[in-house]
Amino acid sequence: MTTIGIIGAGRAATLHAEAVRATRSAQLAGVAARSTNSPKAAALAKALDCRVMTVQQLVKTCDAIVVAAPPLAHVEILHEMKKSASKTQSASTTLKAVLIESPAATTLNAITEMSTTTAADHQVMVAANLMHAAAVQRMLEVTAIMDPHHLHMRLSLPTPRRNIADSQAFGGGVLMDQTPGLWPVLLTALASDAVSVSAPRSTRDKGIDCAADVTIRAANGRRASAVLRWGASVAEASFEAADSQQVARVDIWPTPAVEINGVTEPLPDTQTRRSGPSTNPLGALGYVTQIENLVEVCCGRSQLWPDLGLASKALAISAAAALSIRRNGTEVNISETPADLSPSQILQA
Repeated sequence: MTTIGIIGAGRAATLHAEAVRATRSAQLAGVAARSTNSPKAAALAKALDCRVMTVQQLVKTCDAIVVAAPPLAHVEILHEMKKSASKTQSASTTLKAVLIESPAATTLNAITEMSTTTAADHQVMVAANLMHAAAVQRMLEVTAIMDPHHLHMRLSLPTPRRNIADSQAFGGGVLMDQTPGLWPVLLTALASDAVSVSAPRSTRDKGIDCAADVTIRAANGRRASAVLRWGASVAEASFEAADSQQVARVDIWPTPAVEINGVTEPLPDTQTRRSGPSTNPLGALGYVTQIENLVEVCCGRSQLWPDLGLASKALAISAAAALSIRRNGTEVNISETPADLSPSQILQA
């Protein structure tokens, strides 16, 4: 049984904790917050019937740790974990892998620092649950044999209760809200790294980006578009791909569903061989399979994927879009993206 701990006590931490509990091959060891007296951590631990632990305790006792705090804190948490690991080297340490919630950081420099901060005896996996969802995987399978002339992503979300300080903690507004988990899907469909980004239409409210139309040009010549909006009554997200032969579409919420040429396809059970059949929506969204892959990494049966490289590529798109907004929507080369500024800081500079 693989023991997994959670650092964080918000919505993301809750989702990952429930995914751990839905995985038969994993056991939730406990939750930790930046403060051991955190009422949110205490409430989450009580709801999950587990302990509130310190970061050092998690490092000492867990096979894997999920870091689900606000992204601005991720680098500091990894430093704390490395320090704790060095203190407990004489004790029985089992930590083999760390899963970092997306966005992994708010700046490209921070992601580089994270890659040099992690202890040598464990690996860092980036949370990209949709890449593990059966519906998204099926859509990408079809797209892989296409030569798409149309690639489009749409994200519409209720406006979060977020101020400037919160925006800085999360790295930005709509450009960073859920999109770090969605850009990998679009990048996979493009089958090439992004070369340039433009955001010809955008809206800001009190310094926070709340709407943006984004166009991405890839090294292989393909283009993709994305429409990002806050202000929806319910959350919606979708991907579309089309060439002269086929059209593939996947809708993400409330339950992922894939259409190929207008026909909805049945999907295999969203749980894998170890978890067995389940109707858990976290399975349909890829959270459970993601935890199972983390378990496989800990057991030495699988290579870690995705890594911090994918997190860097996703963040670069959001940052380049913010820079394009600052330049009145003109196209921005990815190489021009400031590595020391978050999308929020770029917009407010």
